[in-house]
Amino acid sequence: MELRKLRGWLYKVEDLGRIVTIVAMTMIVFYQVVARIIFKWSSPALEESARFIMIWSIFIGAVVTTREDGHIKMGGFARTPKGKLIFDLISKVVSLVFLCVFVQWSYEFAVHSWQKNMSSIVLGVPLVVVHVCFLVTGTLMVIHTLVHLISRVGEVRTHYKNGGTG
Repeated sequence: MELRKLRGWLYKVEDLGRIVTIVAMTMIVFYQVVARIIFKWSSPALEESARFIMIWSIFIGAVVTTREDGHIKMGGFARTPKGKLIFDLISKVVSLVFLCVFVQWSYEFAVHSWQKNMSSIVLGVPLVVVHVCFLVTGTLMVIHTLVHLISRVGEVRTHYKNGGTG
């Protein structure tokens, strides 16, 4: 499979995950609110499932934000085009290192959860279903950050080849 098709497929899966989790969470919470107001009834199981879906939704949103290079940036340190490129390159390296540590921690956390056979209190769902979220989304963020880092290295090279100053 060529890289462009793989990337397109990955984007579709991420976007679908984002849509499905938001819709599912919204429907569950809406149902809960209606049930409380009209029937004076509440389900702890629905609350727990909405919470788990929300965790996935938040981290999938972080993946998409990483993919779109839309995280908060600091631009006040560098004023020149060269300085901005270098600062952006450094920030990508720092982010990549942090994400690699996060993925390693997430892996260990998911394995621990699996080995200890942890399960949620209300639903009895294996907590690895929630804990693996960090590993999956962290890995996707590493991939997207790596793509941005490679792009920035190319931009820095081009800047220096063109005799860029500043």
